[in-house]
Amino acid sequence: MTVKENEPLRGTSIVFDWGNTLVLDPFDDLSPRISEQASEMSKELNFDLDTESFLSQWAKANAEMIIQFSSHFSQEEPFIQEGLRQAGVPAPIRALLAPRILVTYRNAFKELLEQDPRREELEEVLTELKRRGKHLGVISNDRSFTPQSTLTWLGVADLFDHFLTSEEIGLEKPDPRVFDVASKRFGKPISDIIYVGDDPIRDVQCAHQAGAKAVLYVPPEQYRSTKSWRDYSQSPDKEDRRVEKFSDLLKVIS
Repeated sequence: MTVKENEPLRGTSIVFDWGNTLVLDPFDDLSPRISEQASEMSKELNFDLDTESFLSQWAKANAEMIIQFSSHFSQEEPFIQEGLRQAGVPAPIRALLAPRILVTYRNAFKELLEQDPRREELEEVLTELKRRGKHLGVISNDRSFTPQSTLTWLGVADLFDHFLTSEEIGLEKPDPRVFDVASKRFGKPISDIIYVGDDPIRDVQCAHQAGAKAVLYVPPEQYRSTKSWRDYSQSPDKEDRRVEKFSDLLKVIS
């Protein structure tokens, strides 16, 4: 697909990656605070949790463990269990402590999004795209509940027409067949889709292989750590457009 360099991208379906595009990775912001709360929880179970060790091992598990159709942003109990195990927490304590940590983390994630300084910018951009007659969708390698619930907490979920998750369809990016499913779900040809995402491989290369246009969103530097499930190495495909501010989407999309 040839896209002229100086022209805005044309398409009626604007589809977004979720993680580190619409919602930034909260783990580094939340995990130190949750670890301190976990220490207090462990005392209720007559166990003295080594908070520093748990935080280090939890971060390692979150970065390295790959569980199909799981959520690293909203967290999963196996990541927490592994962090506790590596920190020397006995299995009977882990069984009681990990579920409580997970609930505490997700509640803190909700509060973080409700106060997110990007809320206003996101709402303005998405509202303007809707005003221009665009259909908005989400494709995410995540759990079915995660994108819609987090975007509800951000106050923008109602602006989207469709949500598509890997857990729901049994496929994950960078498998380009994800876009075949999206095309049928959205009722639009793939060539009409402009896909916006942060990952050069899972987003840009995947979209191009499927026949869609691709905008690379570059998140703030502190959110750009490469992990086993997120690859910021250079893609062999060059994105059609690149933006560093979400509001710049309005300049590169007609």
